[in-house]
Amino acid sequence: MANFREYSAKLISMSGMRRVTSTMKMVAASHLHRAQTELHLPEPFAVLLRQLSGLMRLDQFKGHRLCTPPPAQNARVLLLVMCSDRGLCGAFNSTIIREVRRWHQEQTETRNAQIKAVYAGQKGYTALWREIPACLKSFDLTAHPSIQATSVISTFAMDAFMANEYDEVWLAGNKFVSTMKHETTVRRLLPYSLTKLDKIEESKELPVCVIEPLDNRLIEALMRQWLHYSVYYAQLNRAASEQASRVMAMENATVNLRRMEKELILLRNRARQAAITNELTEIVSGAESLG
Repeated sequence: MANFREYSAKLISMSGMRRVTSTMKMVAASHLHRAQTELHLPEPFAVLLRQLSGLMRLDQFKGHRLCTPPPAQNARVLLLVMCSDRGLCGAFNSTIIREVRRWHQEQTETRNAQIKAVYAGQKGYTALWREIPACLKSFDLTAHPSIQATSVISTFAMDAFMANEYDEVWLAGNKFVSTMKHETTVRRLLPYSLTKLDKIEESKELPVCVIEPLDNRLIEALMRQWLHYSVYYAQLNRAASEQASRVMAMENATVNLRRMEKELILLRNRARQAAITNELTEIVSGAESLG
């Protein structure tokens, strides 16, 4: 059994850890509040893009590479993995890694797909690079991503797809739902699925627009903007989900440290009482022996 001084030293150390976790929780909460605000900023741009995506149903675009279904077997796939550079955020990274491994196994077994990845985040690269080779790494993630930083990934994916280096482009990441919940998804970005257009309701109040030039340059520019938005929005969801997970993780750590401190205080008091009892026993025994 440890003595009074050892318990006191442990309590001092644990108190310092609790102050750190409490501070990290407050910092993450402030980042989360800003990330939730930024999450809604690109929505007007997304609405306009969805309205323009109806052009992809035109007959002249049906045979375009961006609208052609990918091969059923032996497809060359580029996967964009959205993780974080830092830990201490609960199961945020592990859920993405687990879902990517499940998806990778499914694609290789059923379609014999050849998969390479773009890793946005050190944690995803460290866990998956042996299974899925990396063709691009981006480890300069921030708590508040910008379109200029994320466009590097989307530009690389679009150029590689248009150069016929890959048949498909997929994105794996977390979608922010609430502070307590985020959903992990792996979805296809390219080629564009025309079934998505069935979910888009066209507004009758919008005027009829005449867009020129109505050729392949239009659809390529449209899909490039859509890919920029998709990657940027995924990074916004990544930032919000990461901060929410960090808030919950630091809150749980703080609560656990408080409980451990209470237990250590009880053990320290017992050790002090035991030491006092031993000293009294020695004094009484010495007095009896002298008498």
